[in-house]
Amino acid sequence: MQEDYTELVVEGSFALVKGFLIGFRYGSGNEFNYFFHHKSGIRRDTLAELLKEILDMDNYVHLCLEKNIVDIFKQAVLKAKPLIGIDVKKERQIKEARFNFSFSINNREAAERVKEMLNKLPPGVELEDYQPQEESHPEGEGGTGGYAPLHPYSFKSDGTVKGNFGAVMELFLKAKRMPESELMFLSEIVLGFED
Repeated sequence: MQEDYTELVVEGSFALVKGFLIGFRYGSGNEFNYFFHHKSGIRRDTLAELLKEILDMDNYVHLCLEKNIVDIFKQAVLKAKPLIGIDVKKERQIKEARFNFSFSINNREAAERVKEMLNKLPPGVELEDYQPQEESHPEGEGGTGGYAPLHPYSFKSDGTVKGNFGAVMELFLKAKRMPESELMFLSEIVLGFED
């Protein structure tokens, strides 16, 4: 997913915009990736925008679309505007994306899978402030340590993933789909724009 992406704000209900986008994708014969903010874990810019969406006061859909498809998509929206009323209201080039993570894992196999994911980052992605701590406590193998159980093993850390939007999104979705996702906290994705 090394494509560059553009954020579009499209006026219209979510169902209408999604239906139009899927119809456009299949009708045009172009295979491209897209991500809706509220479905993909991408943070909205302002609290006001989030409240408007929750209260359904405005019908605006925030969408991240591959940059090479934006112009023909906007042309299709322009042609459809008189018929269905959708309109592209805003367009911004995405410079980068980031999300924060933290975990504390007491299972060696689960820890190995998380380590593997973080050691094999997609091109265009880097880790910031990542300093993993791995500890073994053989004395906790069969009992308790004091009043609380002592785990024989622990792997914990936190940090930030940042880089190319498509590559960050790829890693974010991979982490969300792992069985170990329940052991990790992942923040929303924050976008950085060129303007």
